[in-house]
Amino acid sequence: MIAILVLGALLALGLPAGAQEVAEEELRSADREIEFENYSGPYARIDTAEEIKAIGYLLAGSLKQDGRTGRFLTKYTILRAQDPAESGRFDADILSIEPEARVDHIDNVRRILAGYLEGAFAYSAADARLLARFATVYNAVYRGNLGYFGAKYKAVVMSHLSAGNAGISTRYYEWPGATRLLVPLTSEAGEGRLSSLSTTELTEEEVIEEMRREPDKGLEERKDMVELKEREIEEKQAGVEEAQKQLAEEKAELERKQAEAAAAETPEEKARAQEEVARQEEEVKRAEAEVAARQAEVAAKEAEVAKEREGVIADEKARELSAAGTGAAAAGAFALADQLYFLKVRARERSGSISGTLSILDPGPPEVKLTSPVDFIRGRAYYFFKDALLVVGQESAAGGPAHLLLLNPLTLEPAKRSAEEVYQDSFVLIQGGAIYAVLKSGNDFRLGRFDENLKLAARSPVTVDRDSSLALFADRVYVSSAGRDVLALDAQDLSQRAQVR
Repeated sequence: MIAILVLGALLALGLPAGAQEVAEEELRSADREIEFENYSGPYARIDTAEEIKAIGYLLAGSLKQDGRTGRFLTKYTILRAQDPAESGRFDADILSIEPEARVDHIDNVRRILAGYLEGAFAYSAADARLLARFATVYNAVYRGNLGYFGAKYKAVVMSHLSAGNAGISTRYYEWPGATRLLVPLTSEAGEGRLSSLSTTELTEEEVIEEMRREPDKGLEERKDMVELKEREIEEKQAGVEEAQKQLAEEKAELERKQAEAAAAETPEEKARAQEEVARQEEEVKRAEAEVAARQAEVAAKEAEVAKEREGVIADEKARELSAAGTGAAAAGAFALADQLYFLKVRARERSGSISGTLSILDPGPPEVKLTSPVDFIRGRAYYFFKDALLVVGQESAAGGPAHLLLLNPLTLEPAKRSAEEVYQDSFVLIQGGAIYAVLKSGNDFRLGRFDENLKLAARSPVTVDRDSSLALFADRVYVSSAGRDVLALDAQDLSQRAQVR
């Protein structure tokens, strides 16, 4: 019966595109260890997974036609609850499981929701499945918690909820007539986009710790979510570039209007021209604010993803050690000296530079155990720093920007990276918890001091010779200037103290 209804409706409806996008982070934070109770008895008939998923497509198509509500028979309803007049909280699409529905397994709820996400927002099948999984767990965690939902969602969303239907129960027999499953939406999202998502708010440490209590530590889903957020960063970066282009256009228009004002001959013409200049100055300010806001979003998201990736890598290695019988004690006792690292260099580049790949070797039957994914590690050196390996590397290509990288000693995956570009052949000096290296600053080079997290702590106001060696004595660091004189810089703020000609 479902197959016939689904086929007919799909022929009648085109696949819709939503005006908003799922706020993945809101779903993500709720993935606690929830166990759903599903029906396990005999069935009179079994619908296929595709037939069940198609219900979600039909809900999306129905919503597109109506604008506010989508329905599949009298069994499932999608409510679009949004209010552009209210800000600071989420809009939502709400999946309501009606009294006549007979869904009795959480996998089928997820299939329906995944189909809806594909149809309404043009998510890929894999992304839709991932989000549907997080959405059901999220709604189970906060089942009936009107205080929590009220703090997160707009009044128009809350008008559809009660303590008895908000979220989803973990018991299948409590779903019909008592389920309002929330899919949080952002006002900035659009069809096929992964941007405009507020993932930071609910990716708190305690949420990840809850996921890590699961037998598999939720590793596969955590990795998939990291990958999804990395694609989101790429999209946000494209938004930064577009905003910068708009800013350049606004500045050019301002210059044009300023020229017109300067050329105005009569007082009336000059007054009108000055008004146009003032208005355009406001446009420039708005465009500058837009660029700054988008850049801040990208930076925050990059930091967030880097931290989550590092946690996933650490949990993966801990699991491998445990499986090998070494357990957590062996992981804690791990020492860098226990591994044989080898940097295999390539032939010199035309510029004279050297790059190579870093591997961990098995000294027994000599073989490569693993190789770092950082394809171009510069020079012939790597440094043991804290509990990691410090290198200057290029992650994309030999001609790409170089950064300071801290590699996980077990996987050789980048765990931390400097935001600033460094000169690819820079001398590296480590003193205590400080790292000194030459920064690339446009066409100039300056000395930078980084902390143990590769955050830039100081930058020299004077330019330096990019190929300079570095030396530290007392409270000064010595470096060659761009003119090849020796400079004595303050070891902390890198201000110039003296010059040796």
